[in-house]
Amino acid sequence: SLNYAVMTRETLSISNFFVENSKPGGGGYNVVNVILVDFRGFDTLGEITVLAIAGLAIFKLLNRLRLFMPHSDGEGRAWSPDRYPAILTSISMTLLPLALLVSAFIFLRGHNQPGGGFIAGLITAVALILLYMARGVEWAQERLNFPFQPVAVVGVAIATLTGLGSWLLGYPFLTSSFGYFSLPLIGTFELATALLFDLGVYLAVVGATLMILANLGKVTTPHRPVTDPKTSDTHDTPNEKESH
Repeated sequence: SLNYAVMTRETLSISNFFVENSKPGGGGYNVVNVILVDFRGFDTLGEITVLAIAGLAIFKLLNRLRLFMPHSDGEGRAWSPDRYPAILTSISMTLLPLALLVSAFIFLRGHNQPGGGFIAGLITAVALILLYMARGVEWAQERLNFPFQPVAVVGVAIATLTGLGSWLLGYPFLTSSFGYFSLPLIGTFELATALLFDLGVYLAVVGATLMILANLGKVTTPHRPVTDPKTSDTHDTPNEKESH
């Protein structure tokens, strides 16, 4: 009877509050994104902080780990002589700028339409990981040539500073503001401080995702080093001992 009473009693939903106050209170029509970066911004700040910490921890675990890829698959068949897929290698450089452009579009429209910093960050991360898959870890790292750890840290810092800015102005932590501006060639447009917070989310997602996936790609080296066949099955190589 107690379960029945609890399950059948009328409950008040707070969803109507968010729907009604999304535009007047947060300056955006995308209710989900306004909740993430405005109404429940503190929760989102905690989530991207955990994401960045997890990315750093996984990076530390994988940074010096090395495994050796066998010369054949489980059924004894040799691997393909082509190290990287030819089609993927050919189209990767064409897809990269297109994916980054889509990512920027998704990021900028997220306050009023489906999108936002989180999904834009995932699109950017996938676009960059595509280079690792198509060209190899060494090739991608030579051209990107910057660590991803600071990207995640800077993202969390930007999101935190956005909240501190409103705090210093006498408003509660992470209170957002928005306004409308006009430019001669562009016309009237909206700017919200939540965009800076969303930028922090974007950078944290990109940094954490690439810290994990880019390092997973270099864990396995192409082949086991050549050793004495009499001892190769019973003794670890120096690299294997280090990986243990």
